Amino acid sequence: MAAEIEGGAPSLIGCLRDGRMNPSFMRFMRKLRCLFIGFIFLPALLRAMDVVTILRRDAGRCALAWQRGDCEGIVGYLPPQVIARLGGRAAVLRDLKDQFAQARALGAERMQALPGRPSAPRRIGRWLTAVLPATAILHGAHLELTQQTRVLALSSDGGKRWHFLLLYQVTPADLKAWFPELAGKIALPADPPPQMDVIF
Repeated sequence: MAAEIEGGAPSLIGCLRDGRMNPSFMRFMRKLRCLFIGFIFLPALLRAMDVVTILRRDAGRCALAWQRGDCEGIVGYLPPQVIARLGGRAAVLRDLKDQFAQARALGAERMQALPGRPSAPRRIGRWLTAVLPATAILHGAHLELTQQTRVLALSSDGGKRWHFLLLYQVTPADLKAWFPELAGKIALPADPPPQMDVIF
C-alpha cells in the first residue's frame, strides 16, 4: 500500500498521494505530537527535579548543622538580609551560642532537626521559594520536647543554593521587614504548642 512505510507506519507522502488521511496515519501523528511535546518540556522537567534535589540536600545539611550545634553552619544557611537585620554575623553567632547554652542548662542533651517534604518551588519576584514542614526534638534525660513548625526556603540564583528561615514565631511584620516582596504571599499559620513527654 502506498500510504505505508517499512514496519507498517503510515507515510505522509503516501497518504497525501491517496488523497485521504486514514485512521492509522492520524494515530501515528498523535503519537508523534505527544513525543514532540515531551521533548520540549523534558529539559524544564529535569531542571525542576534538579532544583528540588538541591533543595532537599541543602535542607538536610542545614538540619545537620542544627543537630550538631554548629552555629557557623547554621548562620551559613541564613538569608543575608536576616543576618543584617539581626545585627550582623557576630551578633547572630552570639545569640545562637547563648540559645544552645540555655538549652543545655535546662537539661537538653541533644537535638533532632527533621525537615519534611518541601512544597513545589514558586517564584516570587527575584526569589525562588518553598516551604518545608519541620520537627525539632530536644532530648533530655527525663524529658522530650517536640515542636512542629515550618521553614521558608529561599534561593536567589534559580535553586543552585538555598537559604532557610525558621518561621517559628515569625510575624507578618518580621517577614515584610526582611523580604518586602514576600509580604502577604507566604502564609504564616500559628505554630502548634510544643509537646512534652516525660521519660521515666
